[in-house]
Order: sequence, then structure tokens, then C-alpha cells
Amino acid sequence: MEYCEEQGIKRFLTAPYSPQQNGVAERKNQTILDMVRAMLKGKNMPEKFWAEAVQCAIYIQNRCPHSKLVDVTP
Repeated sequence: MEYCEEQGIKRFLTAPYSPQQNGVAERKNQTILDMVRAMLKGKNMPEKFWAEAVQCAIYIQNRCPHSKLVDVTP
């Protein structure tokens, strides 16, 4: 919690088991899962590479510009 305050990160707590309260994060998770499935299926890779595909998808997402990053480099 201290780290978030030091870095200027705002934290919002939600009720347990209520994904509706955290739609932005849930949508990002769905995008990551879609990317992982596409990577594995597109190259006929077994599910044992799931963790590596997740890391790759997150790496790509973290470097792609989007509308929330106005004049900021990802």
C-alpha cells in the first residue's frame, strides 16, 4: 500500500466475487486470454506453453499505445 502511495497509484477496492465492479480489469484479462488462445491455436502449440504465451501477450499489451495514454509512451 505504501508503494502505491509513493508512486501516485490510486487503489480502488471492490467486493469479493463481484467482477462487475472492476470492468476495466476484467476486459483487459479477456483481451489477454483471447490473445493467448490465438497464439497457441494459430501455431498448433500445446497448452503446456500457456504461461509463456500469457507473458508474451502481456508484454505486447504493455507496449501498445491506447486511448488512455495521450502523449505518453507505453
